This record gives sequence, C-alpha cells and structure tokens, in this order.
Amino acid sequence: MRKQSFAWNAGELPQFELPKEESKLLADREVEGRDLSDDEIELRALMDLTSRTCDFKTFYKRLNYELRRAKRYKRDLSIILVAIDQHGKVSLKVGPHAGDAMVNAGARLLLESIRDVDIAGRCREDTFAVILPETGGNGAEIAAERIRTRMESHQLPQPWDNLSITASVAVATFPDHGNEVEILFGNAVDALLWMMKRGGNAVMFAKEQPR
Repeated sequence: MRKQSFAWNAGELPQFELPKEESKLLADREVEGRDLSDDEIELRALMDLTSRTCDFKTFYKRLNYELRRAKRYKRDLSIILVAIDQHGKVSLKVGPHAGDAMVNAGARLLLESIRDVDIAGRCREDTFAVILPETGGNGAEIAAERIRTRMESHQLPQPWDNLSITASVAVATFPDHGNEVEILFGNAVDALLWMMKRGGNAVMFAKEQPR
C-alpha cells in the first residue's frame, strides 16, 4: 500500500450517518396500485432518481432496491466507496476552492470510469459511492482499481496543478460482506476508514461476514 499523508488524524475521522427510515423502500401497494408488479412498485419509490449522481438519501434508497433485487433473483451486487485523499487538509491550507477542484475532478473521473448501469451518489463532501448491479468481487475490484489509478494519474488544471489527487477506495459485495443494507454499507465504511488511517491511495475489501 502506498504511503500518503491524510487529512484526518486517527481521532478526527469523519463519521458516516446512515439515512433514517424515510429513505428506506417503503412503497405501498395500496397507494401505487394493486395490479403493479413488485419491481414496478419499487421503482415508483425511486422516481426522484433523475441523474447518474444523486444525494445520499436517494442513493441509499436505490441501494435498498438493488439489494432486494439481488436477493430475489440471486444476482451479484457490489458497492464501492471513494474518498478523496487530503481534501480537508488541502481546503484548510490552500483554500476551499482548491478542495472543490479536487472533489469536482474526482467526481468527473469517477463517472468516466463506471458503466451506464452503475449508480453513483455523493455520501459526504469528499466521498462518493457506486452501486454495481450484477457485479461480483472480481469485477468490483477491477472497477475500484480503475477509479483509483485514473485519479492518481490525473493532473489538476492551473492554478491547482501543483496538487495531486488520490483516493481511498473500499469495496463490499453481497452476500459476502453483508446480507442487509446497513451491514453491507457499514462494512464498506469500516474498510474505507481503515484505509484512510493508513494513508489512502489504495483499494481495500470489507471483511467477510461469518456465515
């Protein structure tokens, strides 16, 4: 794993707050229509998903939907978390515009690195997440490494061309790293925070759950 200084000290690691109950899939058959299929009812709960990137609440709702689909049809599913390294440190020392340039570049590179069927969302100011439907561990690792290397090799434009951009990347797959959304996402967060504390600029898999 490459050595890299990171914005947060061990006692200052950012917390990820999971959305509350209203972001879960709570589509009502009585309201949506008795004649609709389960998939159609669930999609009705996702009508606010209008672009490839979305806020965390909408992303988490979509993750609920995709996980239920994976369970129902016995399909693979993976998620990737991507945190921009040194964002907080750069924002404090150089200025918020520099931090914004890093995040904007990271978001663009991430979107250029994923498939049309993948769903990207923003979890925090400096952290993004991607749902990879029908993708197992091998495919997710390839996607995660593609995102990391693309950011590592990117040159920021002037006046920020003296800054580098790297990312800490965590991967979690269903069902190995969780059979419920809170567990799957939480284990990905644990892996991401572990990577942050050890310097970043690498890909880390979540710990497997006991069967």
